[in-house]
Amino acid sequence: MTCGLRCRLKMKVDLNLTSHAIMRCQQRGFKENDIVLVAEYGTRTAGGILLTGKDILRAEQENKRILDRLQKLKDTFLATTDNDLVKTVFRATKKQRCKQTHSW
Repeated sequence: MTCGLRCRLKMKVDLNLTSHAIMRCQQRGFKENDIVLVAEYGTRTAGGILLTGKDILRAEQENKRILDRLQKLKDTFLATTDNDLVKTVFRATKKQRCKQTHSW
């Protein structure tokens, strides 16, 4: 029996948790997001997915690259339509940033 809890991950892993697994998560203090993180960053084994120290190091490196890239993209603005079609992209000036952050 599977329950309605499903996890869609960037690795295209699609997990269903049984009612037993949900009960064990609750008993052992695991949150739903914990399961997603282990599945996303862990190593697939014959019996399931194991999060190892190497997996954590790999995640740190991957996330550092993402953070470095985000720093380089700071103040980038995507002008979009109502249906999220990107019309143009540019580095926003201070005046443009103020206008955009205060127009919500």
